Amino acid sequence: MNGKVTYHQQVSYCGKPRCRRCREGIGHGPYWYAYQVKDGRTTRTYVGKQLPPEVQASMEGVCGQTVMQASNSTRHSDGEQATMRVYALGQFRLERRSGSEWQIVTESAWQHQRVRVLLSCLISVPTRKLGREQLMNALWPDLDMETAGNRLDRAVYSLRQVFEPSRSKLASSSFLLTEREMLVLADAKRIWLDADAFEQLITQAHNKSDPTETERLLEEAMRLYGGEFLPEEHSLQWIHSRRETLQRSWISLLLEVADLRIKREDLVGAIDPLDRLLAVDPANEAAVQSLMRLLAQLGRRGEALRAYHDLATVLQEEYHIQPLPETRGLFEALRSSRDRPTKHPTTPTDS
Repeated sequence: MNGKVTYHQQVSYCGKPRCRRCREGIGHGPYWYAYQVKDGRTTRTYVGKQLPPEVQASMEGVCGQTVMQASNSTRHSDGEQATMRVYALGQFRLERRSGSEWQIVTESAWQHQRVRVLLSCLISVPTRKLGREQLMNALWPDLDMETAGNRLDRAVYSLRQVFEPSRSKLASSSFLLTEREMLVLADAKRIWLDADAFEQLITQAHNKSDPTETERLLEEAMRLYGGEFLPEEHSLQWIHSRRETLQRSWISLLLEVADLRIKREDLVGAIDPLDRLLAVDPANEAAVQSLMRLLAQLGRRGEALRAYHDLATVLQEEYHIQPLPETRGLFEALRSSRDRPTKHPTTPTDS
C-alpha cells in the first residue's frame, strides 16, 4: 500500500573535512525532500531548495500542514519563547533577543573568565542549580572561603548584568536566582540551551513510531551538534561528564541515522553520518563495519578495504590491539571476493 507524499525541509552535510559549514554545524540548505511509503518502505526523494509551484499551492490550500510540521520542530530547537540562547556545542556563544531579532552578546563582562565559567558550570548539570560552596570549591580551591565568596558574588552580579543590561544593581533577577545557598539558572522558557534541545530531540525521535518522523528529528538533532560541549573548558568535572554524555548520544544518533537510511535503501545517504562519526572517532568499529558493508554493496570494494586498513592502523598505533574477529572476517571476505556481505551489522555490545 502506498501512502501520500509529505514534504520536509532538512539540512545536509557534505562531510568534507575542509567544509567550514559542516564543521560549524551549519550544514547546507535547507533542502526540500518528498517522503512517501511504497509497499511498506519509506522512500525519500530530493526536491530542491524550493518546492514546485503546484506543490506549494496545494500545501497552502490545506493550511500548510507539512510545512507547519517542519517549522514546529525548528521553533522548538531555536528557543522561540526564550529571551537568551546559549550555544555550547562546538562553541560558547550567548545571544540575546532584541525584538524579533537575535544579537550576539559582545559586552566586556561576558569576556571575563569567571563569568563564562560560572555559566558553564550551571548549564553542565541537569538541574541548572549548584550550591555556592560547591562552586567556590571547584573554581577557587586554593582560596579561603571569604575571598572565594567575594569572587563568586562578583561573577553572579556580572552574569546577571549580561543577561539583563538594563537591570538596576538592587533589582532581583529572573535569569539567575538565589535560593538560600543555591544558585539557580532559569529554565528553557527563558534561557534556551542547544545541548538541552539536542537531547530533547533525540527523546522525541525515540518516542515516534513513524520511521520518517524519527529520522527527521534525529537529523535536526544532528544539525544542532556542532562539536564537543564547551570545548574551551577542560578542568571541571561537571563539564567533562556532560561532554562525554552528549558525545555518546551523538555517536549513537549517527549510527541510528545510518541504520534508518539503510532500511529505506538510501545506501549513499547512509555513508554520510558514518563518515562524520569516523572523522571524530576513527576507532569506532561499529561504524567501520557498517561503512565497509555499504561500500561493498555499492561496488566500491577498494574503499571498503581502505576503511579496514585505516581502522587497523589506528587501533594498532593508539591501543596496540587488532580489529575484532568479525571485522577481520569481513575484510577477508571482501579481499577474496568470495562472500560479499549484504547484511548490515548490529552494533557490538561491550563485554
